[in-house]
Amino acid sequence: MRRSKWLVFPILAVLVAQAVSQQTPSDVAFGGEYFFRFRASASGLSPEERAGTLQARFTQVFTRLLAQGAQLTVRVHSLGTMKSISVAGIHFVTVTPVDAEANQMTVEQLANVWANNLTQGLWRILGKSAQ
Repeated sequence: MRRSKWLVFPILAVLVAQAVSQQTPSDVAFGGEYFFRFRASASGLSPEERAGTLQARFTQVFTRLLAQGAQLTVRVHSLGTMKSISVAGIHFVTVTPVDAEANQMTVEQLANVWANNLTQGLWRILGKSAQ
């Protein structure tokens, strides 16, 4: 039984590697999970640069969750015409009116979609790490 478990890991690694290689540079993905795609620039950063900055934030989040024992919380905060999403108390991403327009949603709708995607995907990653 234990032996078959070890055979699954190389197969999963190949599947995850294939999924990651098919993503665009503006996709926000981590730990084999896809969260969302930036379709607009913000604060002088291209969509690809915005996605790149979130990789460091994922590391901060997982350090807080796994090493420091923080609870997984994903919250949406109002910032005037924008929304901010925090994960485990760390500012994670800002949803702008330009993001919302590019996704044909309101800022609030898009922030809720992204927050839900983060919650679901992070729980899946945490479940995998506990196995």
